[in-house]
Amino acid sequence: MGNRATRSLESFIDFQNIMPKHYTSVADFKFHDPLYEEEEFNGLVFNSIFIPEEVLTQILSFIPPKELLPLTLVCKKWCNIIKSECIWMEIYNKGHTHRAKLLPWYVYYLYFTTDSFTNLLKNGNGKDGFKNWVILKNLGDQFKIEDPPKGSDPLPEGVPDFNGHTSCFVTSYYECNKIQEIQLENKRLLRYVMNKYRPQIAASEWVAARFDCGCEYKLTFRGFGPNYLPKEPNEYVDEEEIEDALFEKHKSVRFEQWAGKSWEKVELLVEDYPKNVKTLVFEHEGNDTQFWKGHYGSKMAGGVVKFLFESIESERD
Repeated sequence: MGNRATRSLESFIDFQNIMPKHYTSVADFKFHDPLYEEEEFNGLVFNSIFIPEEVLTQILSFIPPKELLPLTLVCKKWCNIIKSECIWMEIYNKGHTHRAKLLPWYVYYLYFTTDSFTNLLKNGNGKDGFKNWVILKNLGDQFKIEDPPKGSDPLPEGVPDFNGHTSCFVTSYYECNKIQEIQLENKRLLRYVMNKYRPQIAASEWVAARFDCGCEYKLTFRGFGPNYLPKEPNEYVDEEEIEDALFEKHKSVRFEQWAGKSWEKVELLVEDYPKNVKTLVFEHEGNDTQFWKGHYGSKMAGGVVKFLFESIESERD
């Protein structure tokens, strides 16, 4: 209760007066235009040898994307090249079979330098125990981590969702439920792209049953605005708060006894959402259907939450 009361008191703090003067909200932020007041050849002459801008663009495109942005400080010419669509589309084309879309440089920068389009979820296989997760219900014999999974097939090989790991979470005979909260408050560029380009959001996870016991599994994915309060272990989540979600997707799966032990992927897709989503909540829960002591419930691994780059429309469209 103490931590929750502290969080409630924070709502009375006047953040407007303590924010730095140069602070601009995501809603009001705009990227500046190219710096046209550049000297014609500054940044293109090396040891008295002139290098055309097109050639310099090709050279810079081989630099790792995370190291490019600091080079905008070299001169205005380099700043304009690096903050142009051309160089980032060239970088994209080097590693992809389909051609790059016409999009602002910062969308590609977000794509190459963050995990927004790969996986925002952490520790999806339990390799770090229950780190990054908040357990809300831990009934029966509670959550457990198995490596490798017992009573089911091993995790499929060569699937990027597992990051090379072989472990999984497993549930018991009463409900086991946990969440992972993905805070977007400090991911300002991502929120800017979300508000302007509306990329779709995909949430998924792999699930399996034991060969000898039936089980139930449910995946829920929600988005919340700025009023969402982070949860604490075993904290009750009331229906009124769930109703405050800006969006919600869910899917349930039931495995009958003796029905199989193979892994299958459960997928959710959020195609539309309002502006100002600041927290994403990934929730999974499960239990067995035989009420057997031990860990005979649903097994889950390879959770993923990502934005779909391919869903962003080209500015040509």
